[in-house]
Amino acid sequence: MTITHGFIQTDRFYDDVHFPRGFSKSGDFTIADAELLSVIGKRLLMLEQGEALPENQEEEQFVFFCKSGNEGTTKIELLWQKYKKLTQYRPFHSLHRCA
Repeated sequence: MTITHGFIQTDRFYDDVHFPRGFSKSGDFTIADAELLSVIGKRLLMLEQGEALPENQEEEQFVFFCKSGNEGTTKIELLWQKYKKLTQYRPFHSLHRCA
């Protein structure tokens, strides 16, 4: 079991729907943030969705952050908040008129 920033590493995290070329090539994340998200993103998602129980204080704090809806304060919380913001549906509005 490997721990990164207090979170247990699981399989690598990919989001081919929102970032088909990967986190690092999206231009939205720094190289370090993209790597961190790839390493612990799956664990963060599992904790947020309740599929995994927190196993230490950092994970408990992250679950509390997800449930509270407060602004992130730690590097991991801010990164996850950014990821969630980028993956939310944003409606597309065009100035094109239909004939």
